[in-house]
Amino acid sequence: MLRVGYIDEDEGQRNSFHHLFKDEFEVILFEITEETNAENLVDEVLKSAIDVLVLDFRLDENGLVDFNADKLVEGIQAINLFYPLVVLTSHEVDALDHLENAHLVNGKDDMLDSKIDIFKQKLRSIALDNKRKIESAEAELKKLEEKRINGGFDSKEEDRYVELSSFLDQTISAKGRVSRSFYSEHTNKKLDDLIGLAEQMLNKMPDQE
Repeated sequence: MLRVGYIDEDEGQRNSFHHLFKDEFEVILFEITEETNAENLVDEVLKSAIDVLVLDFRLDENGLVDFNADKLVEGIQAINLFYPLVVLTSHEVDALDHLENAHLVNGKDDMLDSKIDIFKQKLRSIALDNKRKIESAEAELKKLEEKRINGGFDSKEEDRYVELSSFLDQTISAKGRVSRSFYSEHTNKKLDDLIGLAEQMLNKMPDQE
């Protein structure tokens, strides 16, 4: 059973989400209290081993915290750019103004009511697609690694090796599986350049605070 996480400052909304999804997903609810801060909540999410995360956009409505979902999305994607998540909100215009990726935003009233079956299918698709991409990248990288050890590969294969390694370096489930000691000095430089470029792109994103 796929594990879906849900973040909402309203306990009643969390309970409703659990009731609606518990038969088809293992639901992990993240509690928000006055002691909750964005950094710790991001860390809790990344350690939870969920398959997809759903966030309510406005988390500051009851005054428990002073941040909204955009702050959490920013923190998660700074560590894992490809983390599977969606944002639910009844304030879509506000969310679209604060989130870089408009595709993350979903209307809360529709998705938890008239379109709930579509939303469940969407969550399954997001989670399974992410799993497939990671598994495919790991399998292809393993073959390239074996080829490098047994006889080496050409520059095109090395570029692909770097591309796959860069992708896996930015995912939680695969982080640390590929040892840099396997890379040639040239490959390591390419990988560092790719990671540096990704960091530059993240740093250039407008500040949403």
